[in-house]
Amino acid sequence: MHPRIDMHCHVVGHGDDVTGEDDIYFNPHDNNHWLTRILYSMVEKDIIKMGGEEGHVEDGHLTCREYLDFLAARLRASEEIDAVVLLGLDAVFNPDGSMDKVRTDVYVSSRFLADQVDRLNGTMQEKRFLLGASVHPDRPDWEEQLSEAIARGAVLIKLIPSTQHIDLDARDGDPYRYERYFRMLADNGVPLLCHVGPEYSYPEGIRNAELDDYNILDAPLACGVTVIAAHCASPVFPVIDRDTIDEFAGYMEKANNRHAKNTGYGMLYGDTSAFTLTSRLPFIRHLRERFPPEWLLNGSDFPLPIDGWVHNPLFSSSISFSEHLEIRRTTNPFDKDVRVKRAHGFSDSILTNPGTVLRIPTA
Repeated sequence: MHPRIDMHCHVVGHGDDVTGEDDIYFNPHDNNHWLTRILYSMVEKDIIKMGGEEGHVEDGHLTCREYLDFLAARLRASEEIDAVVLLGLDAVFNPDGSMDKVRTDVYVSSRFLADQVDRLNGTMQEKRFLLGASVHPDRPDWEEQLSEAIARGAVLIKLIPSTQHIDLDARDGDPYRYERYFRMLADNGVPLLCHVGPEYSYPEGIRNAELDDYNILDAPLACGVTVIAAHCASPVFPVIDRDTIDEFAGYMEKANNRHAKNTGYGMLYGDTSAFTLTSRLPFIRHLRERFPPEWLLNGSDFPLPIDGWVHNPLFSSSISFSEHLEIRRTTNPFDKDVRVKRAHGFSDSILTNPGTVLRIPTA
């Protein structure tokens, strides 16, 4: 039996280590956007309210260690989840290999994150954290960094093209610019978790939306990479965002038909991260009906809000009053995310699907 996995959980904090060796780096202030300014403040207050500073000095600001210890306590107490993938986010690198500090809003290095995964797992018993590394393909040392991440147990590689300024399907003549990078992922059986669709969590994501078009996935898929499309390319806000759910579902069907006919072509999955956002309620039934459960992997997108109050019989005919009460009583964010999706009719198989797709260490 495969473990029940949340394969989409972010790492946050107020670190200022631009090297990424001893802490995360968080500095959107020289490059901020009014929407992300509001989001960051709301997220931090929510985590502290949930007990994010338990056992630490309470100063109203959340450090990365406080946040990770908070996650460990919630994973140990979870009734629905056995393992959580913690996601890194590499810095922005220019095509010449130089790091762009101004446009790097958040930097969670794979080395730092691997150390933290080891530390946290030393405090666990039956539960586990898993390494979701991030290596920018324009890094001058990308090959070394990627090899190290794989050696340290990376179960996937995470990229947000808009935020990290990566033109994923760029070409240098006939070959894809990042073909060697993609081939290394494919040869080692490491899936690529790639953000597609609207990105409102990072200033650069808002400004470079065109880089998150799902058609960019042609490049890694053609190179044999197993790809996981974060959020199934779904809109975040009704009216504001174009609804591409049907278009992406058709793209996924074509991609997986090509995979079935050509083993050199990668398989495409979608994850269910941030499906529980209040703004996505109008789309959630369509998402459940449009994507086969065997192509979906469970993810929460924590610490983005996992709203419970809006998932009730008044707003959704698929939810009963008793299910709504159970959701409202659930305080564990990992459990609440699962129970909201279950109430909307998503199959529990999405919880164990990641165990068949991710590069899970055998130990």
